[in-house]
Amino acid sequence: MIFDQNASGYGWMDYFQLLRSKWPVVLLACSLVLLGGAGLKKRLPPLYESTVRVELDKQGSEVVPTFSTTSFRSTQLNDLTRQASEIRSADLLSEVIDPCKLPERWGLAGEAETLALLKERVRVEELPGDRALLLSARDLTPESSAELVNAISERFLERKASEVQAEANARVLRLEREVKERNAEIKRMESRLVEIKGSPVGSEVESEDLRKKLISERYLLQSLEAKHQLAVLEAGDTGTQAHLIETAEAKTARFAAPVWLTLPGLVTVGLLTGLVAILLLDGGRTRWNLITNIVNHLQVSIAGFAPLSGVSLLRAKSAPVKLIEGYRELRTRLLRLPAGDCVFMNLMPLRDREGLAEMVTNLSCVLADGGKTVLVIDADFRHPRLHRFFDAANHPGLSDYLSGEMRLEETVIKVRRPNLWFMPSGPLHEDPCGLINGRRMSDLIWDMRTRFDFILVVSPAIHEVSDAGALASLADFTALVTPYWACSVSQLKKAQLALEAASARLCAVFLTTKFESKEDTVPAQAVRSVPVATAGLRKGSK
Repeated sequence: MIFDQNASGYGWMDYFQLLRSKWPVVLLACSLVLLGGAGLKKRLPPLYESTVRVELDKQGSEVVPTFSTTSFRSTQLNDLTRQASEIRSADLLSEVIDPCKLPERWGLAGEAETLALLKERVRVEELPGDRALLLSARDLTPESSAELVNAISERFLERKASEVQAEANARVLRLEREVKERNAEIKRMESRLVEIKGSPVGSEVESEDLRKKLISERYLLQSLEAKHQLAVLEAGDTGTQAHLIETAEAKTARFAAPVWLTLPGLVTVGLLTGLVAILLLDGGRTRWNLITNIVNHLQVSIAGFAPLSGVSLLRAKSAPVKLIEGYRELRTRLLRLPAGDCVFMNLMPLRDREGLAEMVTNLSCVLADGGKTVLVIDADFRHPRLHRFFDAANHPGLSDYLSGEMRLEETVIKVRRPNLWFMPSGPLHEDPCGLINGRRMSDLIWDMRTRFDFILVVSPAIHEVSDAGALASLADFTALVTPYWACSVSQLKKAQLALEAASARLCAVFLTTKFESKEDTVPAQAVRSVPVATAGLRKGSK
């Protein structure tokens, strides 16, 4: 087909059809992944995860770091990250290996190997809003996981307490040193005053200056001694900047399995594996493969795509070139059918009627533009749609003629497009199948064959009502119309068997698909077609 079947790449409908046509491969891949995942899960040791919450003291309002300077400024955020990094550090984790007896528990030989596995099983999550850390650790049993996470958190708290105590002691020592320095300075100044007083050549100005400085030093000493006493009290009652909210218990531990080893994870991996396998195994393009499958399984003469733009050629002022070329390709295939002077084709939906009316309208327009006289009959009495595309009333129509209430000239209308006529369905009769099987229907078909090159009849689906089979048995050829996204070769095969049971012949399958193009367009034959009363129903009349 000319309509984009040689285009490279896939659309979402192509992926859908690819999965639909190759679903056994996807099912096999999912089964293999599930079996492999179950075996791997059985081999891997079960792990249980325990979690504790460690809260850190507030540090005032958060300072947003700027990027205009290279200097590092401590903020709540980077301090929280530093604390988390300290928990994950090898220095801290190595201190819990021997107390928890991890090498014997995990069956490992050296400390380096144990430390590497411990880093994998420890996870720290930062909560900047609460200025807290969530510390999680996994182990073979709920009891051991709770013991491990408690040991790590206790060691971290001990470190924080040691840091605070060391800082307080350093402050006390610094203040003690400053007090000693002030005392030494005061003694020096007092000694100098004694020397000046006992010397006959002492300076009265120097003596007065020293007295002023001595008074200042004594006030400073009193302040330092007060600070020193306060620092001593604070050092004796220091607290830590980290607080453990609640220790972990074995009953709160949860079973921890890798996400990809859970059932949803394995199914997702299986689907992705199946899709990759299909893309690697499928050497051709999806649309060509679908057409080939339809032709091979159904043995039909025509299988192709019918593009839809949302506006029929009867109403469109212009149309994309590829859209018209798609229907011209279908016209070429229809002209090669082994028929006589008239091709009487029944077009019915597979299940979904979406796009059927637009497709039939576009196909009839292209056939008429090619110089063929075309009559379109809407025989779907229960769901008539074609009259909307031809801007015609649904009454009078086919049912009026078959019931004897109207003459043929009153039910067939000529469209303001050369070579094109339309016959609406008319109102729903109490026995549509009886009308189709009646004598007037046979006379109508015989009469129309002598007047038109193509008779396109739209009928209901073969599985819905009995008159669909009756119409199919009267037609020379039957074509199934279905959206590309809803196409199923198995459903088409079932419909073909139903048609054969009704003594009908399936010769074509048309797949409707949405068409969007930004390329150049060509003018349509008519801007807007308005139906008028017919006159002179014969081949070649315009």
